[in-house]
Amino acid sequence: MAYPHLFEPYQIKDLILKNRIVMPAIGTNLSDRKGNVTPRALAYYLARANGGVGLITTEAIPVNLTGKHRAACLCLFEKSHDASMRHLTSSIHEAGSKVAIQLHHAGRLGDPEVSGQCIVSASEVPVRDGAPIPKALNITEIKKTVTDFACAAQRAKNVGFDAIEIHGAHGYLIHQFFSPRSNRRMDAYGGNLKNRMRFPLEIAKAVRDAVGDDFPIIFRLSVFEGEEGGYGVEEALGLANELRYAGIDVIHVSAGTAERPIYVVQPRALPEACLVQYAQMIKKEVGLPVITVGRIARPEIAEESLRDSKVDLVAMGRALLADPEWPTKVKIGMQKTIRPCIACNRCLESIFKQEPICCSINPLTGFEYSLMLKRPRRSKKVAVVGAGPAGLEAACTAASIGHRVVLYERENRIGGQLWAAAAPPHKSILKEIITYYESRLAELNIRLQLGREVTEGIFEAERSDILILASGSRPICPSVRGVGACNALFAQQVLLGSRVSGQNVMVIGGGLVGSETAEFLAEQGRRVTLVEMLDDIALNVEPMTRMLLLKRLGRLNVNVMTRCKLESISRTAAIVEQRGHRLTLPCDSLVFACGFEPNNQLESKGREAGWNVKVIGDCKAPGTIKEAVHEGFLAVYNETSNAI
Repeated sequence: MAYPHLFEPYQIKDLILKNRIVMPAIGTNLSDRKGNVTPRALAYYLARANGGVGLITTEAIPVNLTGKHRAACLCLFEKSHDASMRHLTSSIHEAGSKVAIQLHHAGRLGDPEVSGQCIVSASEVPVRDGAPIPKALNITEIKKTVTDFACAAQRAKNVGFDAIEIHGAHGYLIHQFFSPRSNRRMDAYGGNLKNRMRFPLEIAKAVRDAVGDDFPIIFRLSVFEGEEGGYGVEEALGLANELRYAGIDVIHVSAGTAERPIYVVQPRALPEACLVQYAQMIKKEVGLPVITVGRIARPEIAEESLRDSKVDLVAMGRALLADPEWPTKVKIGMQKTIRPCIACNRCLESIFKQEPICCSINPLTGFEYSLMLKRPRRSKKVAVVGAGPAGLEAACTAASIGHRVVLYERENRIGGQLWAAAAPPHKSILKEIITYYESRLAELNIRLQLGREVTEGIFEAERSDILILASGSRPICPSVRGVGACNALFAQQVLLGSRVSGQNVMVIGGGLVGSETAEFLAEQGRRVTLVEMLDDIALNVEPMTRMLLLKRLGRLNVNVMTRCKLESISRTAAIVEQRGHRLTLPCDSLVFACGFEPNNQLESKGREAGWNVKVIGDCKAPGTIKEAVHEGFLAVYNETSNAI
């Protein structure tokens, strides 16, 4: 076996896990408003259980009504919740996995509109300036909350869960008591480290008493906050050491807070396995088994951490959203067919927006119950034009259910805009999407026509039943006086290696592409000016990724000019207008990143020829990788559901 440590069984108390792979708690927004498991939620968890995960951890489940922070979250604080939870645990067991429940209380991160209760915390400290001020729990309320954790743990054991995970991380109530940023109390629960540890330790002891000595208990701990005034590793080590004596069996080592979750759900600018060193430290200093988490998606990284005894178990959340069959595929040597997690955090965005969980690369995530592909009654011939992410997904989906597919691509390689998208700093992971589809095309024996410019002659040469147009988009070139006299390029040309003249470069357009191109050029040592007509740049970028991108642009001294418009250009200078002022700036090269327009000339010709034409991806409207992949899948799914 290629990864023997990853697939070695592991025992915690009386619980035996078949491998070292843990699915951590991830919010889903798939339950009903009463907190019960829906068929959609069950299908989501079963997809991961059937995929071979050793231990599945549920989403964070509040121990009382005040602790809720989402309208659609699983609950287990009333008897009415027992039946659906028992069905969940028994179903996961039948699929071959074990299941832990994560118990939590949101504290000041709760939602009073959802709970109908006021938010509470250790102290009357809002999560941010202008946010609601929470009520500080009094001693009686603290004791009641401790009891609620114990009761929920007992109920979880009774309905068939195999382990308890106490959520003491990420800025929720337990974390709020431990952190000096949010705990300003002057009684036995605040002030010095010993007092700030009291609440988490009381919960750990109460949960242990409730479930007995032989039932596994995990504690999820942020090993540092990453915020000014927050606690660091030394204090976290102190708490972890005391948790050992309070009855905790395993420490799940995480980091950060939900208010600023860079270390909670790490964007791709952070290194892979960036928290392993902290888990190793807890394991060495405290002596308890540890779970590590944090951008672990490649089996060799997981195996190395286990082989060197740095950690005992490996948690991977987003990787299992991208491909629930990750464990099985790795075990049988089919890792090349794993849908890769690209750390884009679109899944996190959906959770924060109170929308169902989703994944850019896997259209079925969150839709396992409703989007079930069926083989058509009759196999048809499908022509797909364009081998970017939309066309690739459409071609693979169609072939996977038995259609005969031919895929046309005018370039000599597949991938489309992915090659340019993967060029900026911290974006090379996008090439893994191309590698994945290369494997799928070969596996499905799809007829691939590279270097083939498709014209309307296809309607004569091919007798396909369906034409799927995924021919992408073209960059927009705005009308600028003097542009013909300067060295002007599109951002995609620059990212793909076209030579940029001189040291002074002006990038026009401060969206995702323009901002990343500015960084790309600045890292080459060029003096870059980024011009944007709106009030800010990178507004279409996921928030955590954007924050890190803006910091890097600052460190690289990129001159960002917002509310600014390019008026004219010459061989050596550009004239811009900003807030009513006309400025002349040195400019050796001009780079346009002003958006895209669909490249869909074949659509009307196809319809005139009587073809069943589907237009997807950038060919329909320029969008994200997620939109492209999902449209590629749905183009086939919608036809299949209509019995093609």
